[in-house]
Amino acid sequence: MILEVAKQVLLPDPGASVNDVAKAAGVTPQLVRAYFTGRGTAPLYAAIFDEYLSALPDLLGEERLTAQSSPASIRKTTERVVGRYLDWAEQVGQAWVFGESRDRPGTGIAERWNATFEYTADTLIKARGSSENADPVRAAIIAAMSSFNAIAHRMLSGGLERSQAQAVLVETFVALYTTVIPRLESG
Repeated sequence: MILEVAKQVLLPDPGASVNDVAKAAGVTPQLVRAYFTGRGTAPLYAAIFDEYLSALPDLLGEERLTAQSSPASIRKTTERVVGRYLDWAEQVGQAWVFGESRDRPGTGIAERWNATFEYTADTLIKARGSSENADPVRAAIIAAMSSFNAIAHRMLSGGLERSQAQAVLVETFVALYTTVIPRLESG
């Protein structure tokens, strides 16, 4: 219950305090700190973001892309994954979580995004079955994942319609997977 209230308080107002969360939840700040130990609101942000990141495997679903996947299969799979990602971004509903301001001190969100990008890169590299030139491939995947966040931020901020965000992300990932990664793998 505290975590749900924390989402309602902290996501719209990242400057809110543990006391604000406690008051909205009808509990004492000490009880909030008992469940979410650490300094300030960082443990609450960590729990909120970890809950969102736990949805990441669901975003990927059963989708598997390999180096042998056809261009049509890559596009179709990418469209499904991007659609689920944008659904998730809309569920989060707060543009700042996807933008540069996610580096706010005390939230820990930037570090969790970085870990998520590394996980995604590892998953895609493993699926392709190639470890040659893994560092440049990893860098390209992480750059693409950063663009996913930038586009979600623009969409949630009103700068792009969902259909535009979807088109940009699909084209970005298809180009990454069909052109950029193979060129980087071949050295």
